[in-house]
Amino acid sequence: MVEQTQERDPEQPPNQVPRLVATWLVVTVPLAYGLFQTVRSVIPLFTG
Repeated sequence: MVEQTQERDPEQPPNQVPRLVATWLVVTVPLAYGLFQTVRSVIPLFTG
């Protein structure tokens, strides 16, 4: 049975998870803020 090791190959790219998380935060935080502001400003239209 051949055993696979988890050693990183020097030519393998570094872990991309931190970059992926940062990118999603940069996109979702302004989007969430914009949606919140939109909902907040639209509520008076429906409540009279």
